[in-house]
Amino acid sequence: MLLVAAGVWWALRPDDSPETAACPYPVVSSGVTSAKPDDDNRTTIAAPSSGAVTVTETGFTQIANKGEVSMGAVVENTSSQVAYRTRVIFGAFDANGKYALGESGRFNYFFEIPIIRPGERSVIGTYAFLDPASFTRTGIWITVARASLQLVQTQWIREADTETFPTVTARLNPEKPPMAGDGDVIVHLVANSNACRELGGRGKMMVFRDAAGSVVGGAYHPMPNSEVCAAGDFTTRAQALGGRLPEADLARTELSVYCDLTPSSYLPAGPTQPVN
Repeated sequence: MLLVAAGVWWALRPDDSPETAACPYPVVSSGVTSAKPDDDNRTTIAAPSSGAVTVTETGFTQIANKGEVSMGAVVENTSSQVAYRTRVIFGAFDANGKYALGESGRFNYFFEIPIIRPGERSVIGTYAFLDPASFTRTGIWITVARASLQLVQTQWIREADTETFPTVTARLNPEKPPMAGDGDVIVHLVANSNACRELGGRGKMMVFRDAAGSVVGGAYHPMPNSEVCAAGDFTTRAQALGGRLPEADLARTELSVYCDLTPSSYLPAGPTQPVN
């Protein structure tokens, strides 16, 4: 339903004016390209011509005595085409390669990045719960040795339609630095969309880095449908409920605001339905 709606949203909204040259309707491809492992057993999604969507950085922090892990990653589009609705899923594993998260909540870490324009980077993060069954058996939380972000699929937009897809940027608000509270982190941000009208919000993502610049985790903050990606400049805030990571230098936090042709449906996450 979400996919179908994306292709017709511009035409169906009752308050929209007819298509004009100044505000063209994005053309959404119906084809889907699946990810494939590369030589290092990481997933990539190759573009039809050249380039690909790739995961360039990952990192994690296991939260002591809480049965949680914060994971973050950076995804890059090295092609000359827009990657639309790129689906990804986080995983965490112990030293033996065993899945370390709760199996019943696997799809709670399944996300969709709405738009990655050519040459763009997008950050993504989440807090995840470790396997409670393992804790019940042993009395200790499983130790995470590796966390990863696996690419699943994307829709490649033909190069001729690249400019119909907006550019959305986000950065820390220099007037309101990130603040760590007792159980959360509040990050204020300033963003800009060059779209000719408001877009639907699909969530806000954070990636946390240490003093050396390495990724140590990340977080996801949903955007209610009442909060939109406004055309032009807009301000908002993101909240990480898992608390500050010990090694995180909050001044180095990176952000992405996920804006799409339609807002999130927020249906329950599942094999074909991302969290956002």
